[in-house]
Amino acid sequence: MNKAWLVCAAVALCGTLISCSSKAKAVSMTAALDEADRYIAQGYPKDALKILASCEKKILSPMEAIGVYKRYCALDNKKAAEKVLKNNLKKNPDNLELNAVYAWFLDKAGRSDEAFKKAAALRGTNYGSLYSEYFLRNGASEAGAKEQSYFLSNEMQALYVDAYNGSGDNAWLRNAALCSMKRGEYGDAAQMVPDQKKSSSDAYFWGLVFFDNKKYGEAAESLLEASEALKKNEDRFADGISESRKVNSIEVASLLSDCYVNMGEDKAAEEIRNDLIAQITLGAENGTAAEVGSTESLLGTMYLNSALYALQKNNDRAAYNILTFVTQKWPDNVSALIAYGNFAYNSSRRVMDDPLTKSLRDAGVVSTDMKRFDETPRVAVSDALLRMKESVARTHNDALYVAALELEDKIDDSSDERTRLGRMYRVLERNATGADLYPEAIAQYAVHTLLRLDRYDEAKQMFLKYLTARYKLGSERPFEEDLVLNLQKMSLWEVEYAGYFAAKEKNTDLTKRLYEYAVYESGFSNSYGGTEISPAAANESAVNLAMIYSSVGNKDKALELYGRAQSRATDNYMRSDIMYRLACIYDAKKDAAAAVKSLEYSLYLNPSNGNARLLLGKFQNNF
Repeated sequence: MNKAWLVCAAVALCGTLISCSSKAKAVSMTAALDEADRYIAQGYPKDALKILASCEKKILSPMEAIGVYKRYCALDNKKAAEKVLKNNLKKNPDNLELNAVYAWFLDKAGRSDEAFKKAAALRGTNYGSLYSEYFLRNGASEAGAKEQSYFLSNEMQALYVDAYNGSGDNAWLRNAALCSMKRGEYGDAAQMVPDQKKSSSDAYFWGLVFFDNKKYGEAAESLLEASEALKKNEDRFADGISESRKVNSIEVASLLSDCYVNMGEDKAAEEIRNDLIAQITLGAENGTAAEVGSTESLLGTMYLNSALYALQKNNDRAAYNILTFVTQKWPDNVSALIAYGNFAYNSSRRVMDDPLTKSLRDAGVVSTDMKRFDETPRVAVSDALLRMKESVARTHNDALYVAALELEDKIDDSSDERTRLGRMYRVLERNATGADLYPEAIAQYAVHTLLRLDRYDEAKQMFLKYLTARYKLGSERPFEEDLVLNLQKMSLWEVEYAGYFAAKEKNTDLTKRLYEYAVYESGFSNSYGGTEISPAAANESAVNLAMIYSSVGNKDKALELYGRAQSRATDNYMRSDIMYRLACIYDAKKDAAAAVKSLEYSLYLNPSNGNARLLLGKFQNNF
């Protein structure tokens, strides 16, 4: 019993002695280092070196080693300082602090290659910014010389994140987000948004990231922050953004209005545009107009969007005023000139000379439609065509050239099919760039014209020859295989026309692949997984793909896609047709109630939809 007690007491005492001894050494080390500091401050380096030499033998932790190292550095004894680090790294090879300090020491000593290798172990840690700095300073230029895309690689993204963690500079985080966006991983990029945006340009960048991720609410929030920063001139912390990259109010307002449009808040979008236009107008009157610079064309687009909004609201006078201003202010704005041409055509085609209208006018009665007709400004199509052709002469813009050709076709009611066909082939001949090769806009115009003239075989032959010549299809592999492999190189209209021709030839597999690319992948990445319609895709492509899904028995996917297409369609005739197609699927699924509801809405949108009326009658007769 007594022996056991003595053993326990001995163990306890031993534990106490070891603990006290360790504490005593720590106190002794601290005191010794303080004494070395006093000698260094008083100018007695030899005495300080003696104390540090004694301390080296008592080092118990990496932090004590770093303490001794710092004093050797203060005495400019680099050899002893490095020796301390190397000896203690042998004992603690994975210690981050020792590795970080040694990497820093090697870099300051001009031994950049050794520093770079030592810092490599710090990647992904709290000291990862050291490796990022050394790589960007020493290794990045060599990597960049091989391939510039390397700077958007996964490896570089990790470097940018480390650099941000070490510096807190949002510029590094923006670089990391760009890497994710390059891979189409917009969701990952959006998750990198910092807690605090440090400039209007920084807030604008994250607004772009959210916008591309279709998070329009978050995008609008970031853009409002950018707008406020611009108003308060709060760009003191430019955050790595050069003067040429700084954002202005036009860019912010343009994207903000687009956010509201995508959220279905057209009125709010128009208010944003009107506010900016009013500020610019007031600034011009006061001689303090804002710098427009490279965003002048963007400003023209905002004016154009306001004109289109006015047309949507049947405000022809406002649309006329804006379009007239824009075409005069920016005489080479392609979109504005095309819209001006359409306005001219529509305003010249509208007539109210029927007998009923004449009798009402004779009686002094003016209806709402008559009043609107009388108040609608008229634009001569000849004036629009002249402006378009003058711009083409200056810019040689193919899209505008084609728009002028199509406008001429629309107003030339007297020309027969043969005349129009001859004109189209002359256009091809004048603009050919090689055998079966033409500028894209010209090729699209030719295919569209041939189809409009019901010359399907000619259109198909001309289009396939054009694709073959442009992308060298069928030279090494079968044409269809080559076509699918080249989708990412092709323009969206080419893919959509290829899908149309494949559908007409009843090539279901090829049609499905082409339309899936057009609807889901154009302008996006495969990471979207085929759930969102690309903003660039035509609604007709979505409808055609839904029809393909339905034909191969995938009714649920067809219903989902029809629903998405219907929600983004702006034309009531198309929306009515989509609702009819939905009704057909519900009918096949034996869901009569849903089918009837879809048909009723289809007829509400377009009372002249004969197919919908016929199918609805079938249901009504069965009830």
